[in-house]
Amino acid sequence: MTKMMIVRHCQAQGNLERFFQGRIDTDITPLGAKQIEQTALLLKDEPIDIIYCSSKKRARKTAEGINKYHNKEIVTDDGIVEINAGKWEGVPLLQVEEMYPEQFYNWKNDPAAFHAPEGESMSEVYDRVSKAIMNIVRNNVGKTICVVSHGCAIMNIMCFLHGLPVERIKEIKLGPNMSVSTAAFDEELHPSVLSENYIGHLGGLSTKEPLA
Repeated sequence: MTKMMIVRHCQAQGNLERFFQGRIDTDITPLGAKQIEQTALLLKDEPIDIIYCSSKKRARKTAEGINKYHNKEIVTDDGIVEINAGKWEGVPLLQVEEMYPEQFYNWKNDPAAFHAPEGESMSEVYDRVSKAIMNIVRNNVGKTICVVSHGCAIMNIMCFLHGLPVERIKEIKLGPNMSVSTAAFDEELHPSVLSENYIGHLGGLSTKEPLA
């Protein structure tokens, strides 16, 4: 069996200041650093063999914190990077709603139909992350893998792992920063979701920022 733990990065500056981050390389916050410490303790005794993360600072620092108790290889893979949100990136959420009402409506209510202005569509993110996840699994059969990614990317990953098409992504709940989901892959690499959006390790450090 191959096991995968999917971790959303800690609170970053965009989460705190409530602007859309996307591909912007924002740093983590002091609260985010504390969230990493708690998550590292949660995963301390997991037999992690390898860690994958996107190249973004908020994901990389989260991965490095988790690796404190494992000292394993960290592999950068932008197949699991956040959605390219185009003109939305760096824009406060309230202004996004005012400037792009139709796409903001889709983002909230019909995410499968979402296409960021001059950025990626949701279906493009789904295709990208599903291919990346399966490549990671094929390269690490029989291992325990930790994947550190981003909110929208993880929603698409979980949609794929549930065996659902992107058209049903609205059924997937976005976990808070540092939420942990787990999946297993059988000998034929068919996935099954074991747990989703666990945050019991965070206590009062949990945040519910709905941003990428």
